[in-house]
Amino acid sequence: MSSKSSSVNQEYTQALRTKSYEDMCTKVQSQIGRTSIRRSLSAPSPSTNAHCMVHLSESLLEPGRETLTKMIKTLNFHRLLVDYFQASSEACDVCELLLRGIHQTRTNYQRMRRAIKLAKLVYEGTSHAEGQSRLLCQELSAFAFLTNPLSAIARVKLPGMHDNRVALFRELMSKRKQMRRRMKLARACKRVRGLGLIVSSGLISATSLVLTSCRIGMCNRKLKSIRPSSYREKSSSTEGVSAQLDVAAKGVFILINDMDTVSRWARRLHDEVEHGRSRARMAVRNYTKKGEIVREVVKEFDVHITCFLEQLEELEEHIYLCLLTMNRSRRLVVEEILISQSMS
Repeated sequence: MSSKSSSVNQEYTQALRTKSYEDMCTKVQSQIGRTSIRRSLSAPSPSTNAHCMVHLSESLLEPGRETLTKMIKTLNFHRLLVDYFQASSEACDVCELLLRGIHQTRTNYQRMRRAIKLAKLVYEGTSHAEGQSRLLCQELSAFAFLTNPLSAIARVKLPGMHDNRVALFRELMSKRKQMRRRMKLARACKRVRGLGLIVSSGLISATSLVLTSCRIGMCNRKLKSIRPSSYREKSSSTEGVSAQLDVAAKGVFILINDMDTVSRWARRLHDEVEHGRSRARMAVRNYTKKGEIVREVVKEFDVHITCFLEQLEELEEHIYLCLLTMNRSRRLVVEEILISQSMS
């Protein structure tokens, strides 16, 4: 088990070092005002606002929604493939919401960083302890009454989206099996037809040497009429669609696992933020009565804040990997469609 865990960790680390991962990080960070995901609490840029991220998912998806819409209109997309692209697009929207929430959560926790510094000044008995104490109360109060940025995930109907993706995966698998059975039947019919032609040719040749040459010519013409080009195109088209559905099914399967992991992770961190806010509210309510409670609350934040921000960063990294995998699957499906269209 330890060797497997080491192998997974190594693969995960290697994925974070790829150029495509770095490109994804740069693309997102350039639009949300951060220069590095390794900087756990950087100061937000003055120009950063919600408008900067309105169209973030448009730049993350490959191919983009506009490009894909044009392709669907001009190329022959199977209905299930359209559903697949829609499902991955919805997943990208969820990832965008989470990236927004992660960025805002880091910004909110700057107040707790300041509160921790102020608490150290207050309880070390500096000359400006009274003024620092008021500022400490203000920082705790502000943090306590800030909206939890990760609560956006609660507004998304994740269970319903999960069920829809599972249903889509099953439908893709069922349709793919159906097409494969159809292709096997077509190949079997083709072999039987070829065997029948050989037998009939033998019988004809045994009837008369004089009529053989004429009937062989007729058989050749019949053979051509039995196997028209439209049959070959139909078989090739079926194989192409089957390959497209196969790639899409694999993409949906990976998407289900990735999004389930992301949503569980996000809910856990959401609960941690809620716990922190409730503790901060309790400290504010008892600030003038029981100063010891305030000290304990701030100390608790001081102990856990680094671990929490590391978990927040790990979630962000996993979202980037999820987006990269999603885009790779989308590109593979498009490639299969283009190959099939070029052969038809």
